[in-house]
Amino acid sequence: MTFGPDMARSGRLQGWRHFRWLALIVVTGGMMLSVLNVTVANIALPDVAEEFGASPSATGWVVTGFLVTQATLLAIAGRAGDVFGRRRVFVAGVLILSAASVAAALAPSLPVLIVARIVQGIGGSAMAPTAFSFAAELFGPRERGQALGIMGGVLGLAPVISLNLAGALVEVGGWRTVFWFSPVVGAIVLVGAAAVLPEMRPARPNQRFDLPGAALAAAALFSLLFGLSQGDDWGWLSAPVLGGLVAGVGFSLLFVWREMRTEEAMIDLRLFRLRSVASSNLAAMASSGALFGILLVLPFVFTAGLGFGPIELGLAITPIALSFVLVAPLAGRLMRRTGAARMAFAGFLLSALGVGAMALVAPEQDYFVLLPGLAAFGVGLAMSSAPITTTAISEAPRERLGVASALPNISRYVGGALGSAILIALVQAEAGDLGVASVSGAAVADGFRLALLAAGSLLVIAAAIATRMPDFRAPGRLPEPVSAPAREAASP
Repeated sequence: MTFGPDMARSGRLQGWRHFRWLALIVVTGGMMLSVLNVTVANIALPDVAEEFGASPSATGWVVTGFLVTQATLLAIAGRAGDVFGRRRVFVAGVLILSAASVAAALAPSLPVLIVARIVQGIGGSAMAPTAFSFAAELFGPRERGQALGIMGGVLGLAPVISLNLAGALVEVGGWRTVFWFSPVVGAIVLVGAAAVLPEMRPARPNQRFDLPGAALAAAALFSLLFGLSQGDDWGWLSAPVLGGLVAGVGFSLLFVWREMRTEEAMIDLRLFRLRSVASSNLAAMASSGALFGILLVLPFVFTAGLGFGPIELGLAITPIALSFVLVAPLAGRLMRRTGAARMAFAGFLLSALGVGAMALVAPEQDYFVLLPGLAAFGVGLAMSSAPITTTAISEAPRERLGVASALPNISRYVGGALGSAILIALVQAEAGDLGVASVSGAAVADGFRLALLAAGSLLVIAAAIATRMPDFRAPGRLPEPVSAPAREAASP
């Protein structure tokens, strides 16, 4: 590992035995800031719509704009970290997100607020891939699973914090207050980054950034995610949705054509020849379809079917996030003994059983009857988090770590968008408009059962894919990411 000269002043810290864990705290704080901003605006949407006199579909872009932008730019930010330096990209992301949060808090109109949220998404996209890259670089095989498990646990806590924090802030100071905490947290993260984060020089100097590839990747992902996120609201056969999906496929084909013909590819498609990369990303996509879809469906079901208010709703969803906090770090440590594939398979299977249990008791419309299945669902996904991320980066060359780290998150967003669209469509097919006060509780329960069966199917698919993951069992078996020149030198 090589540190830049600008970090010479913190050499004493870097020589400290626990330096790596301080760095992990800093990058995890940045990632948590990004995840908090995914959901923190949801609670504020009704007040935003009322103040600006906007429709729910227009106001929804306060959330959709952030999500689509962040998902679109994840791989680009990861590659930028590989080429220009991960600390530099991470710090830029924190600065952009914090500045855009101030703009969102002061927004005089809905269009300005949406633009500010899009800029927030640009900043947020820079944090996740660089954070995982730091973890992969700073920790060896024996500690990497535990480090990634801790990151997963902390990030699992983020939705709980955002739901309860947003509810309290909106209640006390109005919707604008939900955007003021980001600059405060961002300032703390920036101080920590200046103190303990090293600048890691690229494994290969003089790498070029593939700007045409980045533009095609952004266009492809934005078009696909736009179509997937709006299909349920606007109709899958509407011109904008069909146009977005067709454009997404077209841009994707152009992107593949481009990347196969350039040496400095934005995403090295040869990575998918590695069983570790292909299997982990497919499993992440399938399981995230279930997770994002259920997290989208549950608020409607609990509100329309069980009559929960905002505070009850936040508490009701807490067991899922709490599972990540308690289980993910432990799973990261146990993975060295059980193997990544076995841990992921067991987690997905447990989640599928939890979802099946909820489907059996859904007609009873009793939260405490649903709770065991809900807890099993969360625990299972928490068990699979570290194995998926660790496997995805385990064989990636060092100069591609940023992109390899971003791929599971892209897979999660794409799978989440598709799963959300499918599950909410199944609920609405039975219950109709969930925003109508007179909606039938029995119809909601029937739609919920259909959605759960679809989510369970996705989890079974993820479990099947996990059996194809390389199964690193013993401590020290998990390979260190190595640079391409090192691999070539070691080849006969």
